[in-house]
Amino acid sequence: MKNRNLFANVWAQRALILAVLLIIMLIGNRSFFSLGNLRTILMSIAIYGTMCCGMLLCMLTGGIDLAMGSTAAFTSVVCLWYYNGHGMTDGAFVVGLILAIACAVAVGILHGICDAYLMLPSFVVTLATSKLLYGLASALLKGSFIHLTNTEGFFYKIANTKLFGAIPMPIVIFLAAALIVGLILALTVFGRRVYAVGANRAAAELVGIKSRSFRVGCYVICSLSACLGGIVLTSMNYITSATTAQGYEMMIMLALVVGGADIMGGYGDIAGAVFGALLAGIVENMIVMLNINTNYSKAVQGVIIVLAVAFNVYNNRKSAGLIAPRRKRAEAAPKKEA
Repeated sequence: MKNRNLFANVWAQRALILAVLLIIMLIGNRSFFSLGNLRTILMSIAIYGTMCCGMLLCMLTGGIDLAMGSTAAFTSVVCLWYYNGHGMTDGAFVVGLILAIACAVAVGILHGICDAYLMLPSFVVTLATSKLLYGLASALLKGSFIHLTNTEGFFYKIANTKLFGAIPMPIVIFLAAALIVGLILALTVFGRRVYAVGANRAAAELVGIKSRSFRVGCYVICSLSACLGGIVLTSMNYITSATTAQGYEMMIMLALVVGGADIMGGYGDIAGAVFGALLAGIVENMIVMLNINTNYSKAVQGVIIVLAVAFNVYNNRKSAGLIAPRRKRAEAAPKKEA
């Protein structure tokens, strides 16, 4: 018999959460619903939302990348350092971008090899790499920062132009990345194999899927999404430093876990990731607009992550039949004889 409870559906649950937050803002501060503030929310999530698209693939295979922020910082530093040192022309930007992409690919391959072939914990490896990349970026800049001063070049225009004169490019890039990853996961053999590797690596190997190669590939895509986010963030802020995107890993994890991605791999989708990023942006914006002390922002994010993980584990166990509904438990219980 089908479950007729409306809120047993995950999207109904997400809609309920969103409705509660919107009702709070309707009572607390109606300027939250202004077009300007909605644009602010979308712009605030565009960078880590773009990074979420790559991180989702990594998480689906059972991996994790805690070097997303440092990869974004290092690659943006490399790109802008070369750009400023070679005439700030569009040609210099292309070369700088190629160097940044090469660095991102190298980082992704390193993470993939350590995880898939050397069997090192991805948590430890990527945390160590994060420290390494921040250190290299700081050494390259000698503890300083670089400004993007050419406001006529393509580098500046990446984040400071609008599609059709209305939609800021960072939002367009985020939505395009989400669409591409969504299509890959839903319509390609690569996407299906990513899920298979995350769900059961041993079974995937038995049917001929080279799970190690797929895991390395997902780490590379993850690092490339961080590189893209770093470049867009630099263009948006006209500056980069060794601490660019520092702490973005928390927002990325928050978005993915709230969006239903399983940290153990095998479960999650791009629609959930986009919802999670949007929800994280709304909560962050609510804290500001309700005049709540921003020092509590990180604490709120931590609580949300813990609750989201617990909720996902419960839903996954229930869907796997490990937790029986109350009615079924009552029916299964032995009846006492009169």
